[in-house]
Amino acid sequence: MTNATLLKTKVSQVMTEDLLTVKGNESLNSVKKIFDTQNINHIPVVGDEGKLIGIISRKDFLLLLDWGTKLGLKSSEIKNKYLLDSNTATDLMTSNMVTVKPEDTLARCAEILLRNKFHALPVVEGGTLVGLITTFDMLVEAYIDSPRS
Repeated sequence: MTNATLLKTKVSQVMTEDLLTVKGNESLNSVKKIFDTQNINHIPVVGDEGKLIGIISRKDFLLLLDWGTKLGLKSSEIKNKYLLDSNTATDLMTSNMVTVKPEDTLARCAEILLRNKFHALPVVEGGTLVGLITTFDMLVEAYIDSPRS
């Protein structure tokens, strides 16, 4: 695939559609379970009827946890349990997101990702989450011989 063709590729051809999401009122324990068991770095937060209301990155989640977590300190475990039990996805999510549409191009995504130093963009249609496109998705499309090419 040529560079020009790649840049004109539509988001809908590359985005991940089968997403793990959480509701805004779910505790951060739900978020922890997903990050602990899945190899993903972003969890969209949805409201009624799949409307996108925010996104939680693994980085933001890990920044919330007590510094002593890596050391296995009992005091850190207690603090983390309290934090995760008493906060919801809405408390941690980023709500002022830049989104793209399925018909946008990878060139537009690359521009947004580079300019803002983001690693993921929610894909929405009429406010409803339909997918997520990440830097990883774009690298796979550009450099790995995939069935989509």
